[in-house]
Amino acid sequence: MKDTFDLVIKNGTLIDGTGSPGKKTDLAIRGGKIAFIGRLDSLANCSTIDASGCVVAPGFIDIHSHSDYLCFVAPKSESKVLDGVTMEVCGNCGSSPFPLSQQTRQRKQEGYSKYGLEIDWQDAPGFFRRVEASPSSINRAFLVGHGSIRDFIMGYDCRSPGSEELSRMREEVHLAMEAGALGLSSGLIYPPGCFSTTEELLALCQAVSQLGGIYTSHIRSEGDRLLEAIEEALYLARRAEVNVEISHIKTSGKRNWPKLGAVKDLLHTAIKEGLRVSCDRYPYVAAATDLNVILPHWAQEGGMEKELERLCDPATRKKLIEEILSNEKETDWDSIIISSVHSTDKAEVEGKSLVDLAREKGKPPVEAALDLLVEEKGRVWILLFSMCEENLEEILSWDFVSIGSDSSLRTSEGPLAQGKPHPRAFGTFSRALGRYSRERGILSLEEAVHRMTGMPAQKLGLDRRGLLKEGYFADITIFNPKRVIDRATYSEPHQYSEGIEYVVVNGVLTVNGGRHTGATKGRVIKK
Repeated sequence: MKDTFDLVIKNGTLIDGTGSPGKKTDLAIRGGKIAFIGRLDSLANCSTIDASGCVVAPGFIDIHSHSDYLCFVAPKSESKVLDGVTMEVCGNCGSSPFPLSQQTRQRKQEGYSKYGLEIDWQDAPGFFRRVEASPSSINRAFLVGHGSIRDFIMGYDCRSPGSEELSRMREEVHLAMEAGALGLSSGLIYPPGCFSTTEELLALCQAVSQLGGIYTSHIRSEGDRLLEAIEEALYLARRAEVNVEISHIKTSGKRNWPKLGAVKDLLHTAIKEGLRVSCDRYPYVAAATDLNVILPHWAQEGGMEKELERLCDPATRKKLIEEILSNEKETDWDSIIISSVHSTDKAEVEGKSLVDLAREKGKPPVEAALDLLVEEKGRVWILLFSMCEENLEEILSWDFVSIGSDSSLRTSEGPLAQGKPHPRAFGTFSRALGRYSRERGILSLEEAVHRMTGMPAQKLGLDRRGLLKEGYFADITIFNPKRVIDRATYSEPHQYSEGIEYVVVNGVLTVNGGRHTGATKGRVIKK
């Protein structure tokens, strides 16, 4: 067997992704796949990594990511791969980079032009041709967004689709999955997904099920109507017989924290019933989203142009403010931090709470928020501190919850180092290993690795990925279990993790001694 391998990893503790106990052994790679696992003598002419004191694990799979457009801007995918990620799943929360209506394509082009990105595709086949031709340091898969399909067929109309429109929506699901999408995602708090009925979703989930795909959902409420929203997802799992993933499961808002027991009961009962349902979660207590979420759904009907018209019309704006304030128990202004805005000349607002901004402007927080939305044409992103640590730790202990960042890739330098994005963009997986496994003991090391590798791979139906087995693709993350930790914070988010020593993607060394090698051997993973 001597001199027959491309890379040999020696002396590490191999944790294979199944949840089984780790064992000290060696691993050899040939032709992009794992060729041998077992004890090996010194191989003089083989490249060798001495993994003494380290864990050798499958590459981490980020089951919930949003690098749909920025993957073209930063092909080295630094914040992901330096956190141990070798694959991410994009197109979540109902929004995918295909199909694109003319209006949305124009708005996306305006938003991403500052990065030099040309959006020269419209449909799923066009997007997949573009992304497959683009270099990447990690593997990447995509879902098709229900909101994107709805926008493409119906725009931002608040109504049910006609029979012909629904048929066209189903055709878009088929087209996307034939092009390579793993399934369908929904974002039911965002327009236009929020305008849909359960029966519309059922028709599309049936199409997904027929094609063997997955349905992931940012459910209709994560707060006051959380239980009802979960019931809707379970109804779809039952009626459509579809594989369901509830995205970033949480109890949002202090008054909803006591609902966690009922949430667990609902999900456990469904799993015992035989429904294919599971969840993912990021290991933080703050969410990140658009500032537009403070608006009632009717204010967003018709798209951004109509929304801005309403915000600028005095009578409509007054009505909006009255409605927002009537539900102010749902809006804790102190908990909302502005993470980033589109305009570079307003960077001074980033990192401030809406209360701080309002104080500076001499206006109530709601007025300051609406003004900022108008000034930035709706392109304002926020952090929302709405969760508690106790519930987070309980959720992470559930055996049907995998780890997902809910974040796009970022960098510590260049154009993607702007703003104050959620630290989960940099530290999700190292934080789960360092804080919640090593320090807090919420998960054993083997279980934590399983939640990042074997579990999401099985959920997604990936071919020969997510485990360390002979014949499997050589996506491997080697980390120091005593040192691994996130460094990104809410105030200083652009910091890469520590303790991720080596990352191999499709057999190619991509992180060496904690530093990116520049390799871009990632692939697009298709259905």
